Formats: sequence, structure tokens, C-alpha cells
Amino acid sequence: MKIKYKNTLFSIFAIILIIFISEIFFTAFFVLRSPNYYGPISQLLFKSEISEKKVNVYKFKWDHLTQKMHPGTYKYNDKIEFKVNSRGFIGKEFKFENKSGCRIISFGGSTTAGVETNRSYPKILEEKFHNNNINCEVLNFGFSGKGLNFIENLLVNEAINYKPNIITIMSNRNAVMYDSFGNSSVSPDIIESKFDYIFYKINAFMFSKIMTYRFFQLSYKRTLSSLSNEEEKIIHPYNQKIFHLKNYFESKYINQMTNILNFCSQRKIKVVFIKQGYYINPNYQKVVNGMPEEHILEKLMTYHKRLDKNNTELFWIYTNAILNKALDRIKAENSNVIIVDPTIRLYQI
Repeated sequence: MKIKYKNTLFSIFAIILIIFISEIFFTAFFVLRSPNYYGPISQLLFKSEISEKKVNVYKFKWDHLTQKMHPGTYKYNDKIEFKVNSRGFIGKEFKFENKSGCRIISFGGSTTAGVETNRSYPKILEEKFHNNNINCEVLNFGFSGKGLNFIENLLVNEAINYKPNIITIMSNRNAVMYDSFGNSSVSPDIIESKFDYIFYKINAFMFSKIMTYRFFQLSYKRTLSSLSNEEEKIIHPYNQKIFHLKNYFESKYINQMTNILNFCSQRKIKVVFIKQGYYINPNYQKVVNGMPEEHILEKLMTYHKRLDKNNTELFWIYTNAILNKALDRIKAENSNVIIVDPTIRLYQI
């Protein structure tokens, strides 16, 4: 019996050791391959590295360990001053607890961050509340150059702990730019039950914390992506060697946003999706917005063959319209979501 116990303990120890070595290896892999550091082992093995981003018109410093902005005071274009608080978000300091009972967190990219004017829409919204004697704080969780994958991870693994009552999300252009290729070959299953909800949280945790899991999940999705038929590929407007996937515009974006909505519904958090305006060719954009979503997708698949218009502009016009219309599809299936559409007024100018 003693030998049996010893063999069992040895087997358990061997498995733990293999997992630990694997985690060290894949943590090092992601540290070397990515500007950000992932996983708890990176917290132990690597010091927080602060550096300016390669393309950084805002001149803020980026913390590769926290994957957020480094706290401090910065200037946009050497004129407009903005602050990053101790938690790595734009704006004033805020307490961990939601003491007012009214807390809104706004997610998005540079439009949400709004450092160009220091008058971001989250800041304007908070001022409107205060001007009407409503004690409600609006936290700006906008990050320049970050897409929906980043927002989802930030929401599930951190922002949810701040107990927001409402969240807003504007993610259109950055979602296309950073998320619609590579690992977009597989659409996530929709959260429909408590089991799905638990699995969703476990998957988000493991992808964020377990680098072995992260590596094999990404490898699986990218392998499927590389095996996609040519009919499923959309040429990148800036690099013809890179391709976006049709699946992202047909289902992945919708499923991802729906899961964010369902995740928040489980926590009794109200969700507001904001359509993103992109002022390129307003007359043509109004025409495109009047087309069925399937027709716009067909045009996107062959946008690079058009000779009568700027191909890069066409790519952004079509992708912008498709994802904005995707929010209407989500609304049609989920009456509890609020859709804000600023593009109606934008294209009337």
C-alpha cells in the first residue's frame, strides 16, 4: 500500500511539474512574441516595463505588465493635458467600491478615450448627470488601438469587480483592425444557460491566466484560419499578405457582443452599444447604410477590385456599416439592450 501511495504522489507531482514547466515555457513565448506580458508567472519573473508605444501620437507610456497606461499626466499634441489614474485609466481617481449606486463604465478605443479635446463623451455624460443633480459617475475605460477582444477581457477579468450599473461599448473600427483575422475563424457559442455562463467565465479566466491554454487555443483557431477557403478571405487594405475572415462579419462579432450582453445580464448590469461614425464619404455612406447587410458583405468581399473608388475607403465604409447593422440584429433578438446611433446626425451634415 505504501508503494502504491508513493507512486500516486509521484505521478501527481510529475503532472504538476510538467504543467509548471509548460507554463514557464509558454509565458516566455508570449513575452518574446508580444509587447505585453501575460499570466501570473510573468508577474513573478518579469518586472513592469514602461515604454512609449511605437505609434503613439498621444505620447503616453504603456505598462507591458498591467497592459494598461502608466499613471501620470500627459499632453496630446503638446497642448491638451490629460491624466491617467493609478489604475491605468484616463480620468480622475476612483474608489474600488460603487458607493453612489450609479456607476457607468465606458469601453472603447481612441474615440472613447477622447484625449484629443479632453472632452470625451464619458466626461460629457458625467457632467450632464451632475448638472441635473444626479449623483452618477462615468468611468472612462477607453484605450487607443484596442479592439473588442481587449474590451471583453478587461470587462470579465477586472472591470466587473468595480460593480458598474451600466456599461457602454463602442467598438467598430478597432474590432475590424485588430480582431477580424487570425483567431476569428471560430465564433463563440452564445451564452444561453447557467452552465454556458460558468463555462464562459472559466474560458475567459484560463485564456487570461493559463498560457498553455492560451497558446493551444490560439494555435487551433489560427490553423483553421489558415485553412479557410479563398472565398472566405477578405484582403487587408494595407497589406495584401494579411486577410480578414468573412466569418467575423457574419457571426463572430455578433456572438461576442451578445455574450458580453448576456454576461452583464447575469450580473444585472444594463448594456448600451454605441454605433461608431466614420466620416469618409457621407453621401456614399448613406447609400451603403440603406443596403441590406448581406449586400454590403458581398461588396466587401470584392472591394479591392473596384477601380472607380478608393479601395481603402471602401473597406472602412463597408466594415463600418456591417458592424453597425450587426448591433441592430442584436437589438432585434435582445430587447434589454440599448443602441445609441450618432451616425444618423453625422451623415446628415
